[in-house]
Amino acid sequence: MGVAELPSGTVTFMFTDLEGSTRLWEEHPDAMQPALARHDELVRAAIDAYDGYVVKATGDGFHAAFATAQHAVSAAVRAQQALAEETWVGTGALRVRMGVHTGSAEQRDGDYFGPALNRAARLMGVAHGGQVVVSQATADLARDALPGDVQLTDLGEHRLRDLSRPEHVYQVNGPGMVREFASLTSVDAFPGNLPLQVSSFIGRERELGRIADALNEARVVTLTGVGGVGKTRLAYQAAADALPQFREGAWLCELAAVRDAEGVADAAAAVFGLTARAGQTVEEALVEFFGTKQLLLVIDNCEHLLEPVAELVENIERSCAGIVVLATSREGLAVDGERVVPVPSLPGPPADAPLDDIARCESVRLFVDRARGIDPDFALSAQNAADVVQVCRRLDGVPLAIELAAARVNAMNPRELARGLDRRFETLAGGRRRAVQRHQTLRATIDWSYDLLSEPEQRLLARLAVFAGGCTRDAAQAVCAGDPIEADRVFELLAGLVSRSLVVAERESAETRYRLLETIREYGEDRLAECGETDASRRRHAEYFTQFAGTISGVIAGPQQIEAARRLAAEDENMLAAENYAVDVDDVDLALRLVRNTPASTLQTGFVTSVPVEPLLGLPGAPEHPLYPYALAIAAIQAAARGEGSAARARGRDALEAAGRLEPDDRLLVQMMVSNVHSMVAYAAGDLHTAAEHVRRATEIARERGQRAFIAVSLGSGAMYHAMAGEDDTAVALATEGLAVARQLDMPTAIAICLTALAGAVADSEPERARALLRESLELEARLEYEAWAEITQTALISARLGDWPQTLDLASRAIRYLHWTGERPLVAAMLNVAARALADTEAEAAVVIQGAAYTFATPPTSASAPADVVPPLSDAPQPRAASFVTTLRRETTGHLRERLGQQRFDELRAEGRGMDGDAAVAYVLDAITRAQRRGA
Repeated sequence: MGVAELPSGTVTFMFTDLEGSTRLWEEHPDAMQPALARHDELVRAAIDAYDGYVVKATGDGFHAAFATAQHAVSAAVRAQQALAEETWVGTGALRVRMGVHTGSAEQRDGDYFGPALNRAARLMGVAHGGQVVVSQATADLARDALPGDVQLTDLGEHRLRDLSRPEHVYQVNGPGMVREFASLTSVDAFPGNLPLQVSSFIGRERELGRIADALNEARVVTLTGVGGVGKTRLAYQAAADALPQFREGAWLCELAAVRDAEGVADAAAAVFGLTARAGQTVEEALVEFFGTKQLLLVIDNCEHLLEPVAELVENIERSCAGIVVLATSREGLAVDGERVVPVPSLPGPPADAPLDDIARCESVRLFVDRARGIDPDFALSAQNAADVVQVCRRLDGVPLAIELAAARVNAMNPRELARGLDRRFETLAGGRRRAVQRHQTLRATIDWSYDLLSEPEQRLLARLAVFAGGCTRDAAQAVCAGDPIEADRVFELLAGLVSRSLVVAERESAETRYRLLETIREYGEDRLAECGETDASRRRHAEYFTQFAGTISGVIAGPQQIEAARRLAAEDENMLAAENYAVDVDDVDLALRLVRNTPASTLQTGFVTSVPVEPLLGLPGAPEHPLYPYALAIAAIQAAARGEGSAARARGRDALEAAGRLEPDDRLLVQMMVSNVHSMVAYAAGDLHTAAEHVRRATEIARERGQRAFIAVSLGSGAMYHAMAGEDDTAVALATEGLAVARQLDMPTAIAICLTALAGAVADSEPERARALLRESLELEARLEYEAWAEITQTALISARLGDWPQTLDLASRAIRYLHWTGERPLVAAMLNVAARALADTEAEAAVVIQGAAYTFATPPTSASAPADVVPPLSDAPQPRAASFVTTLRRETTGHLRERLGQQRFDELRAEGRGMDGDAAVAYVLDAITRAQRRGA
């Protein structure tokens, strides 16, 4: 029997939802009404059986509250069992998803609100029909009290779509319940880079609904509003809510640090790791990449670059049907088809509102939530409610202003806060407080917070504005110390700014980063200019990151390579800001020292950080500078990486000519770099022998200069080229020597590439040794959480040569996801054929479909299909052994499958695969691989 009143205190919330209800109503309109009524009876009976309280019915689901976690979990189990046992006439089985979370209850007028409620709803949102998932809090409370036949399965940590802290999620399993489900549809299940948020998301249900509607109706949606009104946070949340609509997820492009029109396309390309091919602009490369994608592109902080952003967005809108843009700006982009959604301030309660209404008001909820973050004992009460309302109203409901005020509750009570704001606004508005505009209100609030700081805190806040993309504690100390800030007090002052919500501390990475919100950063820039410190601070910033790059170069060729490369990648925006300063002041020495100190791209991992060199070559005095030949060589390497072979060769020639004036050792360094340029260009053209010859020359020079890291990398690259060409003896010699050097240095990427090259060279003659080499390489990469996609693809091919089908499937699935994402169609075709062979013995019909689907990628979409059993080169750089192996493998697999299934069935399945588009083909093969892996496990 249900309880008579709502539980209070610590409450366990359960949310349920009927999966696919819209589709069911469309397909079975007559049967759904009685079916849904029966669904309601069964779920409500389960809730009542464990003394639950039905807070509300939501049409095709329930929101219930329980006094104990055990009762909530038991009710969910009973409801799922009853739904599974029911005979559903005319609709098929009704599948209901359920989420359960325990937390402090916030209750008004027979209803609940607050973070615990939202958490339970988000948990339900990531589950599948028939599944019950619970939070860590619920699992801890319920585990020991559940019956023996009910278990909790650990599903690991997941980022729910409220984007706050990750939640450890458990699945409830009981008799008669389905146990196998697809992965949870949490943020982690989708590609993308939406950042984790350090604070909870409060309110904005109305705006989220409007944005959701706009995203369903328009390809370009722009959120507009004054700075500090919460456009960015709202955009992140709307993007997270919309994730299931976008196959390739949601991706954030942040423009706050971009200062010129040309940087807009570069910033977007950097998000996806894109570079332009020869003859392409970066914008053209983006449009080509987006052509096959279905994703949400969030472009944040557009107001200072409206024209170039609008041009890029219009191009994407015209050419890329699967891309939807969600932008934030202080005004619209003015592009065709744009839907502008104004973001208002948070509403405040009427002056005479009762306490219950005040507590539900969004601006008050935000104040209370942020105040509790500073003082856990803070609570809204009859004694302070009027003062809290006054604070929120004085701040016009601007979220940033409210957060800044709430951060002061550890030093002032709400009445003192309200009085302080009152005096500030009277001064600014000449006594006419109601005339204060929202942007003046925000500025006044920041002014007020700023004035409450000590002089050292004020100066630190201003100096922090020179950082782009945040900074570490060490960087803040190096750049910001100096009168009136003592070096040993920087961290103490920084912590104070964090506690006052003026600086955001991002603790997710190994090293905490400190960042200013864009509105605060702009304010800090103004204050820095008022102090007359802008140039001096920018110079200290640029000098620091020039030295930082040199420090990273000193450790990146050893055991700390992965960590060092990640530290460097985290400072990409700061490196670019340092270069921009050098260009702005025509400081060619600083600019070229920054280039020289940045580690070579061959030693970096993951996202490669590089200082664009071309803008620096025209600085006054550049041709006469001692580092100019080195800069030319770097420009040649960057051109080769972009696929601009002619430009790379030309810059290489310039570098060699300019190096004639250098000392012998420096001249050799430039020659080594240019040899690598020629190797890159030759490999891209498919000339493995020429590529290997240039690598050999680079290795010789590295030996002369004693650069052991470059020796290891060059030997590994040369070995890989020779192994691809089938020249095993040469590959073994080079890889063996390179591996020895790499092990002495304990340099992970060099070890991995040499292990892979050596495995490829001995796979036919010494298969057991090859297996051991691959196993060591994969274990190394897994331990360091390091992935090099070229090596994964090669490792998948070598595993197939060894007949290690479980490992082949694991590697092929990873490679297929990445290669399809980046548009490497020939390589996807090769991996599909490899996967088909790996599945042939256990998933014969699926293997035939996959072989047919490989044709989708084997030829351009507009060209005729390739002849039977012809496999194109694996990439723009043909790899004779790999291409020959895949062709032979495909033919052998075809013969085996045709004999096993018969010609008619074989032809039917092959035609089914050839009729798939690229996305469907990839989804099909990944699903087949997952089934095979589960069966194997």
